[in-house]
Amino acid sequence: GAHSAALAASVGDSVPLDTERGYHVSFPPGSESLLTRAVCDPSEGFIMTPMPGGLRAAGRVELGGLRAPPTPGRCTGLANAASSLFSHPLPERAEQGDWLGFRPTLPDALPVIGRSPNVPAVVYAFGHHHIGWTLGGVTGKLVSEIVSGQDPSVDITPFRIERFRVF
Repeated sequence: GAHSAALAASVGDSVPLDTERGYHVSFPPGSESLLTRAVCDPSEGFIMTPMPGGLRAAGRVELGGLRAPPTPGRCTGLANAASSLFSHPLPERAEQGDWLGFRPTLPDALPVIGRSPNVPAVVYAFGHHHIGWTLGGVTGKLVSEIVSGQDPSVDITPFRIERFRVF
């Protein structure tokens, strides 16, 4: 995940991992009935999903690292953008439920999958950006094959951490 650069560094591997930070706001129970499916607003950069207990809006991604505080106004802007999609304003959100999540991000948009060249007992599987859940199954299969000594069912050369070596 987003903290994998520290793990890699601890065994002598360098990786230019950053984190995309996605913001999340929730609206009160009952608001989920306003939608029957997830809705994406690409112009505003978010998705709104009916969840048990209320609508959730998530998006407004930024590169911000792991230590920077949340950007003021991002959640309010997200809530306002979500509300603007309806003919009537959404009910006020409970701001204490606002949060942001970290997405491990690499400059070439490919994950790192494979053994550490420095400590072969370490097997990497991180950097899936926003599609970690989507790629989790195939990545898990590849890790299982690597750990058990089988040839991976997919060529993992493009995913090796060595691609980031300067020399």
